[in-house]
Amino acid sequence: MVGAAVTRGAVPQERARVRREPRQARSRARVAQILAAADGILSREGFEALTVRRIAQEAAVPVGSIYQFFPDKAAVVDALAHGYIGEFDAAIAHLVEGAEDPVDGRAWADPVGRLVDEFANLYRSRPGYVALWSGRHLSPELARADDTNNLAIAAGVRRILVARGILHDGPDLERNAQVAVRVADSLLQFAFAGAADGDELVLQELKTLLRLYLTDLAAR
Repeated sequence: MVGAAVTRGAVPQERARVRREPRQARSRARVAQILAAADGILSREGFEALTVRRIAQEAAVPVGSIYQFFPDKAAVVDALAHGYIGEFDAAIAHLVEGAEDPVDGRAWADPVGRLVDEFANLYRSRPGYVALWSGRHLSPELARADDTNNLAIAAGVRRILVARGILHDGPDLERNAQVAVRVADSLLQFAFAGAADGDELVLQELKTLLRLYLTDLAAR
C-alpha cells in the first residue's frame, strides 16, 4: 500500500531520488512524460521489461533526457513508487473527509466493504503499482515509505471508525487499525497477484475477515 502523508499524526514521506528537480513547466512535462511511459511499461510488461532505453523508446525521448532528471532506473522506480503512495495517501484523506461529514451516513453503512472496494478500485486503476509491489522491487528507502504509508492509512481508518461512532478511540484502536491495514495490504496484493481485476473470492474473504474483526473489537 510523490506526496506527503495527509492524515494527522502521519510521518512525512521521503522524497523520490532525482538528479535535479524540474522547475520549468517544460521540464515538469518531460518528467511526467517519462514517468507515464515507465508506468505503462510496468502495467503491460512487468518490472523486468523496465529499462532506461525502453522507457526512452516508450516516451519518445532521447535516453539523455531521462538522465537529465534521473541518475538511473532505480530513481525512476522510486519516483513512480512515491507517486503511487501519494495516491493512496490522497484516497484515505478523501475517505476520512467523507466519514467526518455527518451528512454522509448511508455511504458508511458498511465501512469494511467501502474501504476494501475503494482500495481495490485503486489497485485496478494502477496495474503498475501492482507489478512493482507484487515483485517487491523496493529499495530500503521505498520499503520505509511503504511502511509510513500503511501507518497513514491506519491513522485514517482509526479516524473513520471513531467519526462514524463504530468504535471508541484509544491507544488500543491505533494498534487494531494497524493490524487491519496490514491484513488488508497482504490480501489485496494476493488478490491482484494473479488477476488483473483482483480475485473477487479473495476480496470477499478479506471483507469477511475484517467484518469479523470489527465485530469482535466492538464487543470488547
